[in-house]
Amino acid sequence: MAKRRTWEDDLKDMLRREHGVGWRLREQSGKAQLTQLLERDGQKRKSGDLGIKWLASNQTEILNAVGKVIELVTADPPRALRDALKLVKSAPISKGGAVDWDEVARQYEQFRVGSGQAKRANYEANERYRIKRCLTLLEQKKHAPSDGPSLLRAYTTAHLLDVTSGGSGRKRNLLDVARFLTFAVKRCGADSRWLPLQGEELSELVGVREVAEQDTPPIKPEQLFALLDSLYESPELRLAVALVGLFGLRPSELMELEVREGHLYVGQTKRNRHSAAKPKGKRLALPLDLNDLPEEGARVLKQYESGLIKLPTSIRNAKDYKDCGDAFRQYLDRHPYWLSLKAEIEGLVPYSLRHGYAWRGAKYYDRSIPIRDLAALMGHTVKTHMKHYGKWTDDEGLMASVQAITKAAASQSKRPKSLSQQQMQQQQ
Repeated sequence: MAKRRTWEDDLKDMLRREHGVGWRLREQSGKAQLTQLLERDGQKRKSGDLGIKWLASNQTEILNAVGKVIELVTADPPRALRDALKLVKSAPISKGGAVDWDEVARQYEQFRVGSGQAKRANYEANERYRIKRCLTLLEQKKHAPSDGPSLLRAYTTAHLLDVTSGGSGRKRNLLDVARFLTFAVKRCGADSRWLPLQGEELSELVGVREVAEQDTPPIKPEQLFALLDSLYESPELRLAVALVGLFGLRPSELMELEVREGHLYVGQTKRNRHSAAKPKGKRLALPLDLNDLPEEGARVLKQYESGLIKLPTSIRNAKDYKDCGDAFRQYLDRHPYWLSLKAEIEGLVPYSLRHGYAWRGAKYYDRSIPIRDLAALMGHTVKTHMKHYGKWTDDEGLMASVQAITKAAASQSKRPKSLSQQQMQQQQ
């Protein structure tokens, strides 16, 4: 008499048909246990329970959980079976596979802020409202997005049609949504269909900038000299402007200064996923003095180190780097001479003081500072330096460069010839 088939037999057959012979299911202490066979003879294996009761009514739930575990284990890069099981068991996913997006959002916020990838103030100001927009779209009763690409497209239609195509605002919105979706799949166990668009498809949503973005102009030496001169009655602001302008600092770096043995060292304020994981030590910052203010950098540094002149109050009390940069900008925007410079120089911003440092390093002195050294002094890579500062070539600069070279060549030709040169000429 043939053995009567059970629901367990059917379950194991479905597992074999869908995922091959490398996986096994069985009951262990009343729960479903999944085993991964790492060798064909079945002698080497790893196992773990799915956290689901071994009941006929749970067949669909068991198979869905197994599929998610196998997807994680075979992904690139793969996860260990133990980690995949832990993720699937704790995932905010219902028995029917529906995602608890509110819980995903809560875990996402906890991860972003807790890991140091985003400061609390930055998350509140820039990311929270974007995630809330996503949740609103996902909760629609009609035409709610059903996967990652459709959510990105719906977000674009609902919120970005009036945002400049190809602009940073449009890009930041879409990248934040894409990061949220990736987190939902990779860390919360959502189905892979929720992965966001990537590459060219995402770039199409970002769009192409119709008007080329203008580079921030550098403040020239004579303009910096006049600005510093106009600030003598505001010594605290003059100290801040001199440190940023003469040492090439980011305004936010005024919060991260340290003087060691007469030299200025600057802590890191620009943070991303990689720099948060591997923070660098403080970099050495050296002044590029103006010809009309020799040794001014050393004098300013002594003022700062002594504490006799302090940085402006709002900069000293800034709660974060953005707040520090905003305070620096506000102080300048209240200063009459700075306002006159802004009226004269299109696009002038506080960062122009830092850009002026790069300009002087390349074009102001008899010899240019090597790009690698200049980039290191400013705290970025050579690639970044060339991207932002490699375009400062205008007619005036070209004429000055050629004139300097031809004058040097002319003076070289007028020098008395050496004895060897005279002998060679006679031989010819």
